[in-house]
Amino acid sequence: PLIHNRFAYTTLGKTGWRAVFEIHQMIGSIYFRGPTSIKWRVRLPEGWAEISRSWREAHKIITDHLIKTPFGLLRERTISGFNPRDPLSSKTTEFLIKSERDYELYKAYLEVWLRRAEPDFKEISEACRVMGDQGVAQVSIDAAFTDLVKARGVKQAYMDLYLRPRVIKEVLEILWEIKEKEIEAFLDSPSEVLYYDLWGAFGLGPNHFRCFVLPELERAVRLVKQVEGKYIGFYMVGRIKRQLPMVIQHACPDFIEPFELQSDITLRDAKSLYGDRICIMGNFDPVLLAFGTYEDCVKETLRCLSEGMTNGGYVLVTGDEVPANAKLDNLRAIVRTVEKYGRY
Repeated sequence: PLIHNRFAYTTLGKTGWRAVFEIHQMIGSIYFRGPTSIKWRVRLPEGWAEISRSWREAHKIITDHLIKTPFGLLRERTISGFNPRDPLSSKTTEFLIKSERDYELYKAYLEVWLRRAEPDFKEISEACRVMGDQGVAQVSIDAAFTDLVKARGVKQAYMDLYLRPRVIKEVLEILWEIKEKEIEAFLDSPSEVLYYDLWGAFGLGPNHFRCFVLPELERAVRLVKQVEGKYIGFYMVGRIKRQLPMVIQHACPDFIEPFELQSDITLRDAKSLYGDRICIMGNFDPVLLAFGTYEDCVKETLRCLSEGMTNGGYVLVTGDEVPANAKLDNLRAIVRTVEKYGRY
């Protein structure tokens, strides 16, 4: 199951990969796609700064992320704490990029980051050592398009594909140089798996996906597959049915997940069409973990195994993140059912 900080916090009162790994050990599952990544040290020149500050207003926590440049200020604002049952759930109310001028500031910041950022392998090395063969301490990277969407917002970024295609391409080119640097750091790290997050690309039609996303995916896979013992997978959600043929034909990662139930392709169809090319991961309905019974989770596990495990190449994973209010016994139902019926 894709356990992350939100469930770790409501269950143990703490976050981070150690907390997530502890929960996996409690239920007997394998750590994968948790909060592990390579940290970066960035020594910004005089006149530049990156600052985060938080304060409480009533029942909400407001956080501002500021990027100060000699040419102007970028500010992102998020709100969290509004749901007492899911305290870490957050919403971005103000994005870094709000105007054409902000794009120029953002590009200038990215160019400085590219020149001055240095990887710090201490945390990912410790995660690999502690987990051993009880987990996959993967390195997670957001795709260039995902970084763009997070800085601009989904709706505005999609509009800019039509209104500012030249600017979008310029930003993505700089972001790709950053992704290349991040991938090189992964290849130098002890981690074996690179988790490449394509969140934000879910609404792109084939033409825009082919133009703005696919070339990056091809380059990423090519870099990783040059090194023996290193693997790369894509996180793809939403309406991906028309994107998958391009991804499989031109990039062909080692795995794709999470094939959530809201996707426009079923697990059975994905396995039939692509199961001989890549590993299929996911599709278990995570809502059942919070609102279903133990028996519901057993039935859902058996459905996933029935649709996905024939001829190998399937890993049963939740169709996206385990909700904050999931029940531990329901998670154990997945593990116990897979141990009994999911062996080859």
